[in-house]
Amino acid sequence: MKQLFHIKQGSSVSGQQSLSIRLGERHVCFAISNKAGSELFELGYCSTGSWNEKELSGLLANYPSLGNSFYECQVVYDFPQAMFTPTGKEDVAVLVNGNENAGSNIITEQVPGWQFNNIYAVRKDIQHWFTQKFPTAKFRHQYSLGVKMMDITGEAGSLMVDFRKDDLTVMAAKKGKLLLAQTFPYSTPDDVLYYLLKICQRFDLSQQAVELSLSGLIDRQSSLYRELYQYFIQIRFRDAEWNTGKEYPAHFFTSLNDLAKCAS
Repeated sequence: MKQLFHIKQGSSVSGQQSLSIRLGERHVCFAISNKAGSELFELGYCSTGSWNEKELSGLLANYPSLGNSFYECQVVYDFPQAMFTPTGKEDVAVLVNGNENAGSNIITEQVPGWQFNNIYAVRKDIQHWFTQKFPTAKFRHQYSLGVKMMDITGEAGSLMVDFRKDDLTVMAAKKGKLLLAQTFPYSTPDDVLYYLLKICQRFDLSQQAVELSLSGLIDRQSSLYRELYQYFIQIRFRDAEWNTGKEYPAHFFTSLNDLAKCAS
C-alpha cells in the first residue's frame, strides 16, 4: 500500500469525531472530521495493486487513529460492479454483477427519493473485514452518494466526474433524469475525452452547454485539464468545503467530504 496524501491538523475540542472511509479496487481514503463534516482533522489517501488481509491490516497499522472511538463511522464502496435498476428488477443486476458463489456479496441499496435501487457487488472477505473492524459502520455505494450530490435539474444537462489515479467515475443527468453512473479506466487524456464525448453523443448533451463538474485527482495545470478545456465550455471544480491547507487543492478530496457531510 502506497500513501499518496496525509493531512493531520488537530482534533475535535468536543471529542465527537466522525470517520469516513472510501474504498475502491485500488485505492482507499479516509477522513476524520467533526459531526457536520465541515472541519477536517485527519485525512489519508493510499493506493494498492489489490486488496488482501495484509493490505487491509496495514491500513490500521499505518494510521492508528482509525482505532479510536467515533461518534459515527461511514464506509462507502467505490467498486465499479454496480448498476441502478428499477424497483422489482433486482434479478437483472444480479445476473450482470455475478452471484454470491463467485466470492462476492450482492447488496441491494435503496436510493432515497428515486424509484430505483443500486445493486452492487462487494467481495465477501472485504465486507467481513470491515464489519469486524468497524462494527458500527454504515455502508453504502459511491454511486448512491453521487446521485445525492449532483445537480440533475439543468436543461442542458450535467456531467459530474471524479478522478482517481487510474480510473474515473462519470455521472450524467438532464432535466431531472439520471442518465448514467459508470466507472472507466484511463491512462491518457485521450481516454478521458473519448469517454466524455461518447457520453455526450449517446445522451444528446451539448459540449458547449453541458456543465462539467470535476473533482478528485486532476490538476488545473495538467495536460488533461487543458484538453478538457478545448472541448467543454462550462467547466467548474467541485471543491471540498473543509480546509485541506495550501499544499493540496480542495477538489482532490470532495467525494470524501461528501461522505463526511452525510453523517450530520
